[in-house]
Amino acid sequence: MSKTARPEETADRLLRLLPRFQRWAATTVQANRGGQDLSLRKLAVIYLIREGAAFPSELARQLRISPAVVTGLLDRLEQHGYVQRLADASDRRRQRLALTDAGLAASLAVEHLLSRDVAEHLGHAPAADLESLLRALDLLERVVDALERDAPRLGPVAIEDEVLGNVLDQEEDAARSSVAVG
Repeated sequence: MSKTARPEETADRLLRLLPRFQRWAATTVQANRGGQDLSLRKLAVIYLIREGAAFPSELARQLRISPAVVTGLLDRLEQHGYVQRLADASDRRRQRLALTDAGLAASLAVEHLLSRDVAEHLGHAPAADLESLLRALDLLERVVDALERDAPRLGPVAIEDEVLGNVLDQEEDAARSSVAVG
């Protein structure tokens, strides 16, 4: 017997599922770095630059983090050779962001790793379920597009996010140190 899906229940289920998916991705990235110094947060920065975010202010707005956190992330990414800051031709006070070959390769490698793991599990699903999932993803993409269009245009998130970003980065540094010592 088929139960009719209600939008509220569907939304609640999706909102519960997304953090679980993000935790899985973060854990998988951390466990399979292959010598790369990339957290999921740094990968998000690289991905946004790859998708066209050309300026630090765009990253802050899209990631909803403070410019100070973006600066720290860009500093670390630049130190590891993943990102370059270039003077903007039209306004030398602005910095244009560009991925290096290493940054592009790292982002594609991680994307492939995560995609491969998801695809492996999806490979066990019946074809009809995969077709339904594709249609659902199309719907979800349209919903996210509309939500982004309708979202309030706020500045970066308050100081709590900057503090959280610093704590997450300190945890990453501590984890690397314990692995290097051990």
